[in-house]
Amino acid sequence: MDSRFTHHFGTNYVPTDEEIEEIGADLLCRTEELTRIDGRIRELSEQRDKLLAYIEPRQALISHPRRLPSDILEAIFLACLPTGRNAVMSAQEAPLLLCRICSAWRTAALSMPRLWASLHIPIAFISAKSDTRRPAVEQWLTRAAASAMRLSLCNMSASWGTVPLPSDDEVAALVKSVAKFSPRWQNVEFTWMDDVTAQALAGIHAPGLESFKFAGNLIDLSHFDQVLNSPRLRAVSLSSSKLALVPTLPIAWHQLTTLVIHCAREGSSSISLADIISLFGRCPQLVSFQVALRVNDPPFDYRSSSLVTLSFLEEFTVVPSYLYFHNWYLACIMDCVSMPKLRRFHLPILENVGSESDNFSLASLGERYPLLEDLAIHLASLNSQALLNVLHSFPALTRLVVNACPLLRGDGDAWNSNWDSSRNSSGTARLLETLLDTTVCPHLQELEIMEAKTLNKNILVTFLSARVQVESASQLRSLSISFQTAWDESEHSTIPHLSPAESEYYCSLGLTISFFPHAPPKHPDAPSPWTGLPL
Repeated sequence: MDSRFTHHFGTNYVPTDEEIEEIGADLLCRTEELTRIDGRIRELSEQRDKLLAYIEPRQALISHPRRLPSDILEAIFLACLPTGRNAVMSAQEAPLLLCRICSAWRTAALSMPRLWASLHIPIAFISAKSDTRRPAVEQWLTRAAASAMRLSLCNMSASWGTVPLPSDDEVAALVKSVAKFSPRWQNVEFTWMDDVTAQALAGIHAPGLESFKFAGNLIDLSHFDQVLNSPRLRAVSLSSSKLALVPTLPIAWHQLTTLVIHCAREGSSSISLADIISLFGRCPQLVSFQVALRVNDPPFDYRSSSLVTLSFLEEFTVVPSYLYFHNWYLACIMDCVSMPKLRRFHLPILENVGSESDNFSLASLGERYPLLEDLAIHLASLNSQALLNVLHSFPALTRLVVNACPLLRGDGDAWNSNWDSSRNSSGTARLLETLLDTTVCPHLQELEIMEAKTLNKNILVTFLSARVQVESASQLRSLSISFQTAWDESEHSTIPHLSPAESEYYCSLGLTISFFPHAPPKHPDAPSPWTGLPL
């Protein structure tokens, strides 16, 4: 569609009268053609709309989702449930969300018992509108029919501002309504509970129970005699500040594979290391064990104890009720317990603390268990040579958890005269510099550092460069550091700042880096369906 006026386009040229007449005649012809095309487009658009109106509903009738077999649809729905925790009573998540897609999906979802077999129940949230929410809980659990149930009940004791805390009667009523379904319990958790809850659970039967967790202010477990002796019970977790505990509890110890005990009484743990050694003899099937011990537990003559063999134990975690343990704790455990399959060991030991005879160190642990894959250490108790010796002793280590919290020299037998306080300030840097040598922990894939005081970015970048250039099968995959200080954007920040480009580069190499600056405590949010769940 060339024109002899093309070269005048975009200029200040003024056409003559003859040229204006010529251009007008040309435009009239073109305009008529454009009008005809527009009309044709409208006709075609109308035809298109009619065809779409005809096709779309018929396509919907033969769509694949309509023809999915019920078992496949159920598998898809089950895959929509949250992982790592129980479902919540919120339309933002499955299964309630699935009921809002269409009537067919709602009908299908309501007819799938396994979809309703898990539920998290925040008591404060339910009690805020108990007239409607408590019946909704029962209706939810009724839909599970004969399916094995996974339940978690949480009674947070924090203040909720204008929202009143649930009364004891409300808590007991809700717990009793849940207890009606105890014959179908498989995994249950009660957190932030007290004796009111325990009394509401008195006498219940849970023959299918496999995992039981109770945390709160509980005095005794006499109400749980039948629950704790369930024939299928394999995992027990007990946490209480009042519990007169172990090893007299009415638990089927011999069948447990997982045991967690966190109990303190009047400021000190109610279970001693001697109790634990004795308890091991009653738990031959243990695979995972975690316990809180008191640090001021007096030494005993553990050398006279018989050797206990835990043939299946893979995880051993000890949490101190205050500070850290003396060397003799480790010596006692190693001399009294044989754990041939041990892979994860967390015990906050202070090296070079205690009597000279208690010389069993973490390095000695590595010599005895060279296949250990997961280890926790306290950095400030190790000088550079001791740190190197310890890390060299665990050639199969894939995960290392390091507490970098500085230690303060104290009185009494907790510290020896050779303590070097200079280790506090340079601990994290010493660790990363030691790990620059990839022959040290050559298979390390996860490194978690807690309570770091400061970290130089140059040291961090040098460490990362060394650890992501080793063989892909054993290179560092995860680095997580929590700091004692808050985030600071200034150049003097104690927390290294990685640019978006640097973060993207390390991510492309398969490395996940997480920094957690210190954050002041927050006032709890108002009760919600997620209250009590980990963030």
